[in-house]
Order: sequence, then structure tokens, then C-alpha cells
Amino acid sequence: MGGVVRVPGLGTIVNDPMLAHEILVDDSTFIKNSEGSLSETMTALLGAFALGNMDGAPHRGLRERLRDVLSPAHSLALLESHRPTFESLRRLLDSGLSVDLVDWMRVLSGRLTFDMLGVPLPPTNPDDACREIVRLGEDIAAGLDFRRPGAVKLARAQAGCTRLAEYAREGYESPTSSPVSLVRRLRDAGLSFDEAKGVLSLVFLAGTLTTAAALPRIVALLVDSKLLPSLRKTTGWVPGAIAEGLRYVAPVPATMRTALRDATLLGHRIARGDKFVILTCNLARDRHLFPRPDRFDPARVHDRRARNLWYGAGPHFCLGFALAQQQLQLVLETLTDGTGELEIVSREFGRRTIVPSYRSLVIRAAA
Repeated sequence: MGGVVRVPGLGTIVNDPMLAHEILVDDSTFIKNSEGSLSETMTALLGAFALGNMDGAPHRGLRERLRDVLSPAHSLALLESHRPTFESLRRLLDSGLSVDLVDWMRVLSGRLTFDMLGVPLPPTNPDDACREIVRLGEDIAAGLDFRRPGAVKLARAQAGCTRLAEYAREGYESPTSSPVSLVRRLRDAGLSFDEAKGVLSLVFLAGTLTTAAALPRIVALLVDSKLLPSLRKTTGWVPGAIAEGLRYVAPVPATMRTALRDATLLGHRIARGDKFVILTCNLARDRHLFPRPDRFDPARVHDRRARNLWYGAGPHFCLGFALAQQQLQLVLETLTDGTGELEIVSREFGRRTIVPSYRSLVIRAAA
């Protein structure tokens, strides 16, 4: 439909990656928080410090305070503490058993979330507790739509936010929370509870949940394309497979901005108050930057102008980038570390979800 498409009642759809990049990096002209925006709903649900609903100096100031808290080293330490979980996955596959990768990722995401919140898992049915907290996150995410959510959806999202805030309060105020937990590091960095709650909510919703949705899709692409056997013979193939997988699945398919003032950008006249819906899923299929864009090619060298564009750009580049990358890498390495090739036993697609995903993806290692 073209690089820029105006849709009455919705705003301006941006499919041009160059224009999208210019909008994303200019937070003095294009803001996230405006009347009727997604960020307005985010503020109502998550509070004023969810980063994705902040602009300008307050946003930059909070990001600066988080630089060391969410460093790659800390993210890796958080994941390494779950090494036994990864090893158990490999043992299940090596023993010939089938594994629902979607459910396994939900449990892993739940465990990571409890760790970040500094809240111990209940001793009975810990996996069910992990699934429950992920379900809370999905209820919250369902309320963060490009339109104002209806009363039922909003009520479910608010209930999920209340429960998540209770977990965050428990970890924030606990004198025994782990020093490596994210909530403890946020508290030690001087963040108030409301600030810590907003940051934790964003990392959980925009990072943990989208990674859990993207990983099974990337694995399915590797198996369906029959490229996995040849890739395993190539040293260091995992980062390329992750980059191309994320380009292909675009786990965050869109983002929004509002023009704060009149402007002209790459020949396009922009009026104050114009709303922009940037379709990340289309940017990742731009034929000029990605030749044969509908082909999944883990060996593809990504154009630097669009590298990791699905994580955003500029001041709002994904805060959980390091954690997401490391999590994807550890899971892929675990899945491909055995001798048997992976095969898909069954799959079921997710329906009516805010993030495109599988409802179930059962895999096993072929004999």
C-alpha cells in the first residue's frame, strides 16, 4: 500500500523503514504519551513510570539510572541461575520424550519473572504458579491495544496489574530478596516503589512475554525450513538465526508515536497531533533492505540501517534487549546440543492474541 498510508480514524501507517527510523529517534518531535494513545492506557494500568509511556528528560533520566541495573552481565547472571531448567529440557529430549515448547517457555518465563520480582516460588506446584503469572501478563497485554479497551478487557487487565503490583511490593519490601533479583537492584539504585513497579512491568510485558512467544516460532522456522542440520555444522550460527528469526516473526508488530509539532520529514509534511502507527512487521519485510524478504535465511547479513529495528530505535530502544538475546541464545543452544534432529510432532496456532504466537508446539528429537 506504499510507505505512508493515511487511514481515517486510526492515523498514518508507516511502512517505510527510513521514515520509521527518523520518527523513532526523534523523541523531541514524536512522543509516545498523548491523549488517546496506547501510552495513556499504559499509564492507567501500570503507573507513570513504565518507560514506554514517558518522553523527554524524565524518560532519559530514568533510563540513565537503569544503565547498570539492566546490564548484559546482570542479565546473563539471571539466566545462568536457571541453568538446571535448561539442562532438564535437554534431558527430556535426549530421553526421547516430546516437549510442548510453548508450555516450557511459559514456565521458564514465569521462573524468570519470580526471580526478577524477588519473590520465592511456592513449594507446591511451582510450574503452575509460573503459568499463572504469565497468564496475568497476557491479560495485562491484552488491554494494551491501539484502541481503548472495552470494559471487560480493561477489568481483566486491571486485575492482572493489581496482582502483579502485589508481587512487586512483596519483593521490593522483603529484606531477604536475592541481591541478583531485579527488584532488589532497582531498590538499591534508589528507585521508589512506583518507579520500580513501572520498570518491572515493562520488562515483563515487553521483554519476557514477547520472547516466550517468539522462540517457538523461530524453532518452527528452523525445523520447517530443514536448515537446522546444515546450520549446526556452522560455528556461531545461533546469533544469525536469532536475528533473522526475529526479523521474520516480528514479535512486536507495531508501535505508535504522536507529532508534538508541525514538521517536514523526508519530504512528508507532518501536522501537530498527527498519530503514527509504525508497522514493525512491514519494516522487516522491506524489499530494499531485505531482498526476498519472505524467505527465512539465517545466513542473511542484515542491513545496518534496519538492524534490530524490531526492538525499536533511539531513546526507546528495548530496555530488555540483552536479556531477550541471551535467553533466546541459551534456549536455542540447549535445543540443538544433542545428537538427534528436532522434529515437530504437532502444533496449534494462538487465536485472538495481542502477540502472534503458537498455542502449542510439541517437539522431539528424532531417533
